[in-house]
Amino acid sequence: MITKEDFSIDELVRKMKKPEIGAIVTFLGVVRAEGRIQGMNVEVYKKMAEDELNKLEREAREKFNIEAVEIVHREGSLKAGENIVIILVGAKHRKEAFRACEYLIDELKERVPIWKKEY
Repeated sequence: MITKEDFSIDELVRKMKKPEIGAIVTFLGVVRAEGRIQGMNVEVYKKMAEDELNKLEREAREKFNIEAVEIVHREGSLKAGENIVIILVGAKHRKEAFRACEYLIDELKERVPIWKKEY
């Protein structure tokens, strides 16, 4: 999902908890303050990005033994310290959840049409 609104990590984890899930791995990307950087503007080709995120979720489910996937990426003007992206992967066991989460963030960075300009 692409959104201008911030997301609640606790709420996303709570929604993912199910009896069959023994591990939930999360990746949280935040705007870092580096030197004189105060924030960034995140531009997204929304329709194409959402289609690609859905494709990535399907691929992760096929490649890894996982039960659930959630990806949320923000767009718009963000200040240092604000959330940019969260990926949650739920699985019966931690190794598959970690592997799938790493795959998803790596592929997202390569394939999803999202551009960040620091200011």
